[in-house]
Amino acid sequence: MALNAKQEKRFQESDLFSGCDVKSIRILAQSLAPVSVLKGQQLSSAHSAPALGFLLDGSLDVCSLNGVLYFTLEAGAFFELESIFSEIHPLLPYQFRARSNCIVTFINKDLLLPIFHDNPQVAQNYMEILADKLQLTACRLHHFTAATPSVALGLYLLRNERHGSVRLADGFAGLARRLNISRATLYRSLAELEQLKLVEHQEKTVYIISHEQLQRYIWVNSASSGNIPLE
Repeated sequence: MALNAKQEKRFQESDLFSGCDVKSIRILAQSLAPVSVLKGQQLSSAHSAPALGFLLDGSLDVCSLNGVLYFTLEAGAFFELESIFSEIHPLLPYQFRARSNCIVTFINKDLLLPIFHDNPQVAQNYMEILADKLQLTACRLHHFTAATPSVALGLYLLRNERHGSVRLADGFAGLARRLNISRATLYRSLAELEQLKLVEHQEKTVYIISHEQLQRYIWVNSASSGNIPLE
């Protein structure tokens, strides 16, 4: 089964192919097949051959093997960018779990390399996407190695705020999973930041009162533990 018109359009308009020759990308899209993943179903990150994944529809949670939520992929996102060219086999592979019914497709290395050769812009886009992913991974490492849960919460809020607020689509239970802490610990951390008048919340939205003061709180508490977050 081939991609339908909507799926093909989403694939061609992805960041990877920005500024590229439409005709060659259309030919690539027409060679791909959609794969359905039902809500709650797991999609292993290990493939028999290296392959770049693309989420055509739905959302996927990226988790550790014991269920710790790292982040969530939304439609239009690529995954396994680093694995396709790496010769290192991960000792602790992660897993993908469908948050909703999903459609994914995969591009193997043999298909991708000729595209890089014929369209240097694709190779440049790939490097930029991979660099952004590495930066985000470094940010998430700060969450998991933060000096205190309150610092981890502050980091998450600063990294994910939009116009001064963070909307928690999956609530505080989902945020606790992302930070790998209990909900009780999360609520105590939130109460601490609210008491310091750094943030406030209403239902599933957290509002940052002062970016500067919240950043200062993170730096002071990280410096005292010797764990200073990088910008």
